[in-house]
Amino acid sequence: MTAPLLPADLESAVDWMVLLSSGSVAAADRARFEQWRLADPRHGAAWDQVNAAVKDSFAALGGGEQRQAAGRALLTPPARRRMLRNALGVALAAGGLAALVDRQTPLGTLTADLRTGTAERHTYTLPDGSELTLNARSAVDLDFSAGVRRVRLKAGAVYARVAPDAERPFIVSTAEGEVQALGTVFSVARGDEACVASVVEHRVEVRAAGQRRVLQAGEGLRFDAQGLGQPETVLADAAAWQSGMLVVHDEPLGAVVQALRPYRRGLIRITPAAARLRVLGAFPLDDTGRALESLRQTLPIEVTSLGGWFVSIDVRDPRAENK
Repeated sequence: MTAPLLPADLESAVDWMVLLSSGSVAAADRARFEQWRLADPRHGAAWDQVNAAVKDSFAALGGGEQRQAAGRALLTPPARRRMLRNALGVALAAGGLAALVDRQTPLGTLTADLRTGTAERHTYTLPDGSELTLNARSAVDLDFSAGVRRVRLKAGAVYARVAPDAERPFIVSTAEGEVQALGTVFSVARGDEACVASVVEHRVEVRAAGQRRVLQAGEGLRFDAQGLGQPETVLADAAAWQSGMLVVHDEPLGAVVQALRPYRRGLIRITPAAARLRVLGAFPLDDTGRALESLRQTLPIEVTSLGGWFVSIDVRDPRAENK
């Protein structure tokens, strides 16, 4: 999620909100604000929308330390207030409270046969005795018939331990292609641009765009609506989420953040420059705070958080290090 673009009236309203919440507002500033707000009905409407976004966001925090930390951030120095401004922009562009609610429970997959929420992994026993583990914020529909056992992956990732049944193939299908078990244990993950199949034990056959390929244990590949990629042993680690780890081999930081998002209830914003940095390492999915801190220590980035519900990641300013 990069910095959102807002209409000019909303941009101005966000600027006024940050200034008026800073704890150091002169009487002249308040007078200028009132003049701006009353100058045009659209200004007043934008101000009401920003007020509602702030109210909804603080309500979503509940009580206790998170709300207190967010309140303190309103009174901190300019760098923190700039981060708050980004947070308000994200909330407004993403639909305010709806975006925060979706971070708790994915709203788009409520009707799925099996699903998981944020920071939740769950293993289900299927009607045939197979075990299917869903990654955080994942969803599937089941289509088990006399001739096939089909799992339709709608979002996220699954880890399948397949029960033998020579008469009914076990297939995980996505909008981009499908993966058929030729053994017992494999994983399929859906991303924004492609899917990844990885084999833990035995073999699978991957099919997409009229192409097909058999993968062996310890291999993985990407596939999309255009076809299949080449098998890569490093992609076998894509299944490490099942044990609570994110294993990264020279991936962009943007992809790492995308993998952490299903485990974090707040919003994460990353700038394009930071997203391009390359990452190598292993990170705990069940402790995203520790994962982000590890990234901060090993990469030239700044990681700033606001009360647990918003994190901003940007490249570190070298001038600040020399002060």
